[in-house]
Amino acid sequence: MKRKYEKRTQPAGRVYQVTITETRRRTVTVHESELKAPTPDDAEQTVRDWWHNGQIILVPEDFSGVEFEVTERTEGGDGNGRMEEVQR
Repeated sequence: MKRKYEKRTQPAGRVYQVTITETRRRTVTVHESELKAPTPDDAEQTVRDWWHNGQIILVPEDFSGVEFEVTERTEGGDGNGRMEEVQR
C-alpha cells in the first residue's frame, strides 16, 4: 500500500521569532586561603573552576531577570520558501 504525502503549506503573513533569555546570578565569596595567589584574577578563575566542576550550581532562587528579543522574518521573494531576516 502506497502512502500519499501532501505538501504542507505554511501560514501566510509575517513570522516572528522570539528569543527568551533568563539570567541567574549569585555572588560567591572566596577567601584568600583558597587561592594560589591573592589576586582578583585568581579569585575569578577559582570560581570558574568550581562552576565548571559542578561545585556551584545556579538554582531558580538565583533568578535575576529575563529579556525577550523579537526578530521578524519574511519569506524570500523568489518563492523558494527560505526565510530571510528583516533588519529593524
